[in-house]
Amino acid sequence: MFQEKIKNTVEKFKLLKKGDKVLIAVSGGPDSTALLFALNAFKRSYALKLHIAHLNHMFRAKKETQKDYDFVYDLARRLRLPLTFGKIDVPKYAKDTGLSLEEAAREKRYEFLLKVAKDVGAGKIALGHNLDDRVETFCMRLIRGAALGGLRGIPPTRKINGTFIIRPLVEVWRKDIEGYLRSKRVKPRQDVTNLMTKFLRNRIRHKLIPYLEQFNPNIKQTLARNAQNFAYDYDVLMGIIDEAFKKCAEVKTDSVEIKLKYLKSKPIGVQRYILRKAIELLKGDLRRLDYSHIEDIKNLIESKKGSLDLPDKIRATMRKDSIIFCNLKKSKISKSKIYRLLSIPGKTFIPELNLLFDAKFVKGRVKFQKSKRVEYIDHDKIKPPLYLRYWQSGDRFRPLGMATEKKLQDFFVDEKVPRNLRGSIPLLVSGKKIIWVCGLRLSDGVKITKETTKILKISYKRQCR
Repeated sequence: MFQEKIKNTVEKFKLLKKGDKVLIAVSGGPDSTALLFALNAFKRSYALKLHIAHLNHMFRAKKETQKDYDFVYDLARRLRLPLTFGKIDVPKYAKDTGLSLEEAAREKRYEFLLKVAKDVGAGKIALGHNLDDRVETFCMRLIRGAALGGLRGIPPTRKINGTFIIRPLVEVWRKDIEGYLRSKRVKPRQDVTNLMTKFLRNRIRHKLIPYLEQFNPNIKQTLARNAQNFAYDYDVLMGIIDEAFKKCAEVKTDSVEIKLKYLKSKPIGVQRYILRKAIELLKGDLRRLDYSHIEDIKNLIESKKGSLDLPDKIRATMRKDSIIFCNLKKSKISKSKIYRLLSIPGKTFIPELNLLFDAKFVKGRVKFQKSKRVEYIDHDKIKPPLYLRYWQSGDRFRPLGMATEKKLQDFFVDEKVPRNLRGSIPLLVSGKKIIWVCGLRLSDGVKITKETTKILKISYKRQCR
């Protein structure tokens, strides 16, 4: 019965496919131990390659953590599975960073598991969260405050940095897990910290839920159903948000630009999710981002100027008609020494910016376009070959309509280009002269005139990822 429930969950959410290599996080407690046996039972039918990971968080006495390790080691030997062991001083990390013990443990646990998964070539990490955990998480987020996505509780699967996190036990109750282990005659380790009510999750488990059961004996089932309904609603909403995001966002390697005219035309709820999505793309998650941060961003937009630093080195900067979110960690990468020859005629791809340039000769009268990604150049005024590079100290440029050159740095200031984005703007160069600051301005020296006989059209677009 238990194994059948797991199978249904795996098939419903497509958690496994044949040939998967799965890293199983095993603490030695009931949930992770049951998860290990359940996945091992699928090993043959799914042709799975399994690997166990065990982390000592250094919460408890050395004697107890050694017993945890010995238990997991015996399981690995019994099932003939490889085991990777890790040890991290989570209390020290929590103290150094100011995080709660729960947050610090979660952060370091994922860091450890993702590293081990990469080292052993596992595309999926299996965690032992169950339906009780989902209910408790729902309550935690309701108490602390959460958007619709947070009220889903624990999703069956998600993706972190290319690695899938799967939770095959997410639809079974803790009592079913305990019954399954009894049938296997397996006595798992018991973590005494699960009884400590200084942790919010434990207070919810041991105090709040038993109290609520006085009003509704089936409160856990009700809350689990609510979380699932929120998950369904969230999926519908995300479809709407994704479509809206495509229409107003320009995504680069280290930044996301949101067009304000379109953003402001949407309901406030949609606006908030668009802003959250921009940050999530740069951060990889939404941790440490709360309601107040989104309110601060909205206030920044209303002020029409300035910048705002957000958690994990994300910066929001206002421009005339848009707001730009930049990942300062990524933007530190120097691109100034990258050169790309431009094929004429032909197409040139710049992987660093995911841009495809297209150069072609055109005949007849030119119909100028409003797009900033298209320019027409007098071919006789350039000196092939043309190449693309990035901003360097000392660069000068003669913007269209000006009689003299100016420092490119001053041009960026005049155009209100954020400092952290200037090194990511491609420059089209002929000989030693910049003839196009892509997306901003053509050089006056290569503009088309009545005397022009050969016209070169250059355009670029972002490739689909």
